[in-house]
Amino acid sequence: MSELKDVKVVQPIELRKLILVNLMDPSLRPLRLCLSENHPLIDVDNDEEAIRLVDKQHDHISAVLFNAESAAKNNFALLQKMNDDKRYVGIPTIAVSDTADSQIYSQCLEAGANEYFEPPFKKELITLRIKNAARSKDSATFSEVEQFLKELPSNIYLKDAEGKYIFATHYWHHLHTENDPNWTIRGKTDIEIRSDKENARKAMESDMEIMRTGKGTNYIIEEKGEDGSEYLELIKRPTFDENGKVNGIVAIINNITEMQRLKLELEKRSKIDQLTGLFNKQTTEDMITQVLKQIGDNGGNGALLMIDVDKFKYVNDTFGHIAGDRVLMAIGDIIHKSFKGMDVSGRVGGDEFMVFLRDIKNADTLLRIAAKISDKARHLFKGDPLGGHISLSIGIAQFPQYGKDFEELYRAADKALYFVKEHGRDFYKLYSPELKCLVKE
Repeated sequence: MSELKDVKVVQPIELRKLILVNLMDPSLRPLRLCLSENHPLIDVDNDEEAIRLVDKQHDHISAVLFNAESAAKNNFALLQKMNDDKRYVGIPTIAVSDTADSQIYSQCLEAGANEYFEPPFKKELITLRIKNAARSKDSATFSEVEQFLKELPSNIYLKDAEGKYIFATHYWHHLHTENDPNWTIRGKTDIEIRSDKENARKAMESDMEIMRTGKGTNYIIEEKGEDGSEYLELIKRPTFDENGKVNGIVAIINNITEMQRLKLELEKRSKIDQLTGLFNKQTTEDMITQVLKQIGDNGGNGALLMIDVDKFKYVNDTFGHIAGDRVLMAIGDIIHKSFKGMDVSGRVGGDEFMVFLRDIKNADTLLRIAAKISDKARHLFKGDPLGGHISLSIGIAQFPQYGKDFEELYRAADKALYFVKEHGRDFYKLYSPELKCLVKE
């Protein structure tokens, strides 16, 4: 059985206790009878005892009623303590007098009392005024808490069961406020106020799902603006009424733009070969596999190019590894500039590159492309000791003719590449079933 921890059951106002300070006079018996029908009564005869009870049973106290005349003689010390301590801000204080006295009435209200009872004590009126005093204090408490929350960088907001805002501590700049300083979010939906209607629609769908299931959710959205993208994290939880029915949503919006950009950069780095800026081996193979499935399902065409830098070990041994890195970066730049858009290109080994071209089936076009990048490689580093030492061997396999998936296509292109290497390098070859080579049979 799962445990429930730190769950606070909030009692309805009618079941909470009333603390009565110096209200035992027989003249107040009619009031006490009215009060006792809806509340347990706790009598105390001094301010210190009242404060001690409020401090100990705060969540179970509906209000503190005190003798107006006695409080005036004591300079309303109880009121001062209750009003100065933030722990008691949600509990109303009610002055009680057994006579109608406008002067004492004014003194009590000026001292900070929330209500004032005097004869005649009518049950319905007394009950209503206690409820209203409690609601008034709750409203004041909520207002104070809202001011505190505005100091936080997060935007905290509430919505009702229809997805309309009740309040929000901040207005994000991406909201559509018509530049009105008196604009309020209260009573509005996301569709009404947000310029990004797609994100607004998703937000409302998320809200309705929470209302339906009673389960919260966390997600991240990207808001695009004139200054670039902003990433916002939303944490949403349902709120419930006394009967356990979902009656709204409480949520937090955190601006995680910097953190998200860092995360995206780290993800990018995990997929990118740092030397050439092309995709690394795993990412290249994964992306080509996905593309092959996609275009294969739609009857598309393409071709896989396997590209090796000729005699790269000689370059490293003769000119050093720094020169070797320069060569790889230069070849990567040629590939990057030659193949863009929907094509996939990556460095898959020390001196090995791989490119998949989409929507191409003409053999002559493929050969022209291979010839072009080979020619660019030959003309690298003019006037440099490396000049004249760089060339490429390229093997090409067409899809879907010579490979239905990545493994088949890779083997075909690799066999064509080995054929080029066995026949002098610095060339390119299309795979065909008749192609013979000593290594890759």
